Amino acid sequence: MFLRYSIITAIFAACFGSLQAQSVDSLFSGTWTGELTQEPGGIAENYPFRLVIHVKGNKVTGQSYANVYDDPNFAIMEFVGTIFKGKLLTFQETKIIDATVMDNYIWCIKGGQLTLTQKPDALLLEGYWQGTSTENGACIPGKVYLKKNLTP
Repeated sequence: MFLRYSIITAIFAACFGSLQAQSVDSLFSGTWTGELTQEPGGIAENYPFRLVIHVKGNKVTGQSYANVYDDPNFAIMEFVGTIFKGKLLTFQETKIIDATVMDNYIWCIKGGQLTLTQKPDALLLEGYWQGTSTENGACIPGKVYLKKNLTP
């Protein structure tokens, strides 16, 4: 009887663990839209920003999209990351896939730490970013505000 109970408990634990992993996957996976800000001294105070996130376990890959408001300049970058305790996403852009650049403008390769918050109709990822450029060293850092709407 004890062995049977132990086996059932082990199966339940394995299934529950799998459901938790799927839950984290579904929470973080998808397209997140919003903006990032930059402290004084950058080209602009706010930039449209989007992350397309793919989750496998606690590892994350995807693409980020940034541009300047009212300007045709944009950058698409690859990133990798990790999810900690189902609430914190750290990310690091690894390379520029495609970009346009206006005179005297350099795209920052960003990394950041974003915290997941759930609202009744949406999920939010908010936190800080910092970055470097190949020509100027450290970029002026800022904050990230992203949202993913929940479907009914």
